[in-house]
Amino acid sequence: MVKTIKYEIETGRDTLHNITDNINKTILDSKIVNGVVIIETTDAGAGILLVNCQSEKIKEDVISEMRKIVPARINYKYQESPEAAAGNIKSSLFSKSVNVIVEEGKLICEGKQEICLAEYDGPNRRTYTVCVIGE
Repeated sequence: MVKTIKYEIETGRDTLHNITDNINKTILDSKIVNGVVIIETTDAGAGILLVNCQSEKIKEDVISEMRKIVPARINYKYQESPEAAAGNIKSSLFSKSVNVIVEEGKLICEGKQEICLAEYDGPNRRTYTVCVIGE
């Protein structure tokens, strides 16, 4: 069995947005007990990440380190904007999708981890798709 749902979210600049609740809702609605869930965005300046959420400080550190690795600067060949150029590079370096095992109707990553849509540019309206496959 397969269940696919597309979601939209309003983002800020260089932010992480917890989308775990929507993923859990999709799994529950699918009635799939065991399988896998795939979460993906096709937006050029966004990604999907599995993030340890023991503290909001960890998410702040993730964003801060991404900015250090790929800073917005004016000397990129892509000149729409420094933020858009950096966002496209981050999107190609970091995950555009995450796959998580579903066991007994639940994500096995629950607890100290959450699934986040990462905005590498923004603010924007972003889309992501949740596909649950299993039995």
